Amino acid sequence: MLTRKHIRYQLELPAIFSWKGGAHTQKRGAGLTRDLSIVGAFVCTDSPPPLQAHIQLEAILPPSPSVVDPLRISGKGRVVRVTPLPEDEARCGFAVVGKSFTVRRGEKSG
Repeated sequence: MLTRKHIRYQLELPAIFSWKGGAHTQKRGAGLTRDLSIVGAFVCTDSPPPLQAHIQLEAILPPSPSVVDPLRISGKGRVVRVTPLPEDEARCGFAVVGKSFTVRRGEKSG
């Protein structure tokens, strides 16, 4: 049985991610998180980055009446797994692990 070092929160949040492709072109994708921890995430998407890619990931928490600026969870990490999703053969998912993700308020990444 796999024991994790960090708690995973099962949150389905919109996520955007980017990585450098061939010839150093900037690639982008979007999806929904399946779960998050302070050092990683699993993202469901139609366009996963390649295995071992170094990515920038940002997940956006939904607005709330008490929160004026949206909360964003962001971080850099490495793709450690890319798998087809059993419930939808047309979609994939990927796991990303980094040193730490941060939470901040505001519209744009910085």
